[in-house]
Amino acid sequence: MKTRLLFLILFFVATAIFAQEKTKYFDANWKPTVKEEMVYYRPEPKAVNGKYFFKDYYKSGKLQFEGFSLSKTEEKFDGEVKYYHENGKLSGTSVFKNGVLNGAVKLYLDNGKISQDAIYKDGKEESIDVYTYKGTPVQGDPIAYDMMTSYRGDDRIKQVVFEGNPKGMRQEMYFNELKALYYGADGKLMGTMIFDLYGNPNNGTLFEFEFNPMRVSAKRIFVEGKEKVASKI
Repeated sequence: MKTRLLFLILFFVATAIFAQEKTKYFDANWKPTVKEEMVYYRPEPKAVNGKYFFKDYYKSGKLQFEGFSLSKTEEKFDGEVKYYHENGKLSGTSVFKNGVLNGAVKLYLDNGKISQDAIYKDGKEESIDVYTYKGTPVQGDPIAYDMMTSYRGDDRIKQVVFEGNPKGMRQEMYFNELKALYYGADGKLMGTMIFDLYGNPNNGTLFEFEFNPMRVSAKRIFVEGKEKVASKI
């Protein structure tokens, strides 16, 4: 009886040690480390329908990451993976195909607002929209509006200035076309301005805005570079 009891004790001890070895620990830079110095940890991935379900956690036990990999021992992710802030809100999503980024890659602030929205193909970034929100320091001073800037490769293509609702009142600037579109609070187009090569108003209707809240402060009409009508609103 004593021999069998001793065997059972040793069996459970060995099982516990083996289970601990299957959990990997990482430091703040995701370098492997010991349990006592970990910032993140990863239990052994589970097999699900021919793939392996990875789940990473903060030291606090809160979920940090989840996604499927084609390998049990490698991060060869396939499909959409999700990242989380420690407060439980989504911090990002990425779409992989056979371990390579292919599709949308989105990042979110810890308040839930999107900060970046990119498209990748075969591991390379094709386009990205970058969001900057009111109060963010720009060149030392906090900006008074929200802004979304679109890039295609190294080229800045589009910039949208808005306040709260990117589909409501806003100004859209298209750099390659030297064109600005202005929308009212109802989201309907109010006017269009074409600029010359030096960035000066050339033809169309230009609207100026004030903020907090965002509103039209002036309307100016240009014909062949000359201002024909100007009115304060």
